[in-house]
Amino acid sequence: MIKNSNFKKIFAKTASIILCLCVLASSLSACSGREETGVKTVKSVTARNTITSNASDAEIHYAKNAAAYSEKAASSGLIELYIDPATNSFAVLETSQEQLWSALPLLDGVASGEALVNNAGTVLLKIIGGTDIYYLNSQDNSVAYGKASYSLIDGGAVFTFDIFADEKTAAKQSYEKTDIGFQITLTVTLKDGSMNVACTHSNITGNPDAYIEDIELLNYFGAYNDTKDGDFLLVPDGCGAIIKTSIYDESFESLSFDVYGADPSTVSDSSGIAVVPAFGIKHGNAAFVSLIEKGDAVASVNAEKATAIGEYNIVYPSFNITPVSYDGEALYISKSSTVSEISLCYRFLSGGNATYAGLASACREQLIRNSVLSTKTVEVGSYMPFYLTLVGAAEKSFGPFDYLSSLTSFEQAKDMLTRMKNKGINNVSIRYAGVFNGGLNSKDIASSSILSRLGGTEKLDELYDYVSAQKMSLFLDINLLSSASGFTGASALNIRKSAAEYIPESALTDYMGGKMTGRQFRNIGKLKKVVSDVLSNTRYYGFSGYCLNDVGSVLYSDFSSNGIMRQGAADAISSAIAPLSTGHSIMAVTGNFYMLKNIDSVINIPLETSIAQSGAYLAVPFVQLILHGIVDYAGSPINTGINLEESLLKYIEFGACPHFEWNYEPVTGQTESDAFYYDNTINVAAEFYTRATEALNDLRDARITDHYEVDDGIFCTEYDTGARIYVNYTNNDYSTLGVVVEARSFLRVN
Repeated sequence: MIKNSNFKKIFAKTASIILCLCVLASSLSACSGREETGVKTVKSVTARNTITSNASDAEIHYAKNAAAYSEKAASSGLIELYIDPATNSFAVLETSQEQLWSALPLLDGVASGEALVNNAGTVLLKIIGGTDIYYLNSQDNSVAYGKASYSLIDGGAVFTFDIFADEKTAAKQSYEKTDIGFQITLTVTLKDGSMNVACTHSNITGNPDAYIEDIELLNYFGAYNDTKDGDFLLVPDGCGAIIKTSIYDESFESLSFDVYGADPSTVSDSSGIAVVPAFGIKHGNAAFVSLIEKGDAVASVNAEKATAIGEYNIVYPSFNITPVSYDGEALYISKSSTVSEISLCYRFLSGGNATYAGLASACREQLIRNSVLSTKTVEVGSYMPFYLTLVGAAEKSFGPFDYLSSLTSFEQAKDMLTRMKNKGINNVSIRYAGVFNGGLNSKDIASSSILSRLGGTEKLDELYDYVSAQKMSLFLDINLLSSASGFTGASALNIRKSAAEYIPESALTDYMGGKMTGRQFRNIGKLKKVVSDVLSNTRYYGFSGYCLNDVGSVLYSDFSSNGIMRQGAADAISSAIAPLSTGHSIMAVTGNFYMLKNIDSVINIPLETSIAQSGAYLAVPFVQLILHGIVDYAGSPINTGINLEESLLKYIEFGACPHFEWNYEPVTGQTESDAFYYDNTINVAAEFYTRATEALNDLRDARITDHYEVDDGIFCTEYDTGARIYVNYTNNDYSTLGVVVEARSFLRVN
């Protein structure tokens, strides 16, 4: 029997230990700073009501005139920040051109009888309240209710919007749990001639069933409808595109581009893909570019072109704050927000710098300042890199059976390289895909080994010895984030709580008989361990570096209980892959900007747009203007394009290194028509390589300073060395500066 006094001592000691453990657990949780992930709600949705704001006064979406921005808040360099107390909004004055960039359109610029817009606002919210959808904004749901305010701070101002679903809720002193209300805080500051905008959000009513799904920020900043020749909207579609606002196009529809592509884990659609989180406007002799610095991984860039009276040319960002998915009558909602803060940097340019090349230069400078891009420059050798994608093995079907088919063994690769060397292709950078278990549809790289059917590690070493002796490079293509067979206990989950996966694009899908099936995603939290395993497992292989396949082209959220949301995943990936660059060169596929800092070269970088070009929509090398001189890059394989001749010219115009994808074995029964059979295009490649090396090799460490269309079908790319490259896409010779650019050709002028 335990005596009462001893029992009290034991109880007190036990309670003390439990209390300490609870405090420690709480402390660890707080220190981790990691939000709980997963899917918070799965509801049966029988009715979905959509509630939109009723504008009591359309004029509240406008600043009365330029004079309405009566209070000066800050200045820096050539820009000044002014506030309109009536609308709780702001404008930036660029003093050299007296250009006013207003967050809201100006009412005195509206013609008599013209319809007023009612969707312009500093902030617009899409809110999930229970199963209903609310579209609210800062003007109708905060300013109109007297719930907006601002205060001046050093270098700028803080704008606060308490946004409510209705006026009755806004008037309350205390809230019920069913009320809808959020506070948006916008901090606008000027520094070093730039405008920095930071946005945070909070649920002020405490409604546990209310979530901000999306935030639109400054959707009419810089909006205009008095377009002039040369005015444009800059959007990050693929390589970059400008929308020429002075060219009428009544068929133009609103555009949206998901930064880094759509999130496969939320099963969302995308009208276009952006590898760089930037956008801009040129109006008159002034322009701005905006770089999304925080929240880029959950951002979309949206654009609308004025096609009728009363419409405006606008480009702006939106952010997916809480992922939501509907599946029939089921509603899935993320347990946590993707980001707690959004931030953007606006850079303003004028005069001769107000071009898309000038916007790219400002963007590049800011990305380097933010340590997103490296300060290093490309090392120029005697020969330009020739990027060659080889496929070792791919999975095929024979009746009910699947098997691996060898397309290029290590011995065959050596034979191919020898022939290329004999034709004058002296600097080959091989991306060798499909050399690990599973071939092109690879298994988990953490436990994979080199395929014996390709020759095994012995023949790989022999190939590398030859590559090294010829001063070439050999990159082993690896998928760090995905596997054809999933991961034991370490797979990511999508928002519907099933395995997160995607189906990669492959030019050899037809050859594989559709065997390029869904690949499951890895739990991002395991990535550092995987990188360590890869370094350990490949330490005795002969190769120059790694080609990061899925890491450079896909980004996803992990909704498992210990997963990481998409924005956190971008940061985790960038950090996790850094050790791979120690002692190795690193190549990436596609080149999403968040992971480029430790990258030496990028292949399959967009050289075109996802939206078809027209008179009003033009592809421009915005991405290339930013990257040239920092990393070598190449587009999709030239021999896989629709028009081989135009693909070659596009490479020259955009300053890209040649890239072909070949197999030693043909993949079709018709050898002559096989685009991947190396013997069909090796002579074309050798001739192009010689000319490209002469024109571009010594410019690889130079910056592209300008790019423009000289005449219909004639383009010029200028470098900071003074060199100019003219590209002629027409069927006629073109004369300029006393020289002739032959039809369907190019010419360098120093």
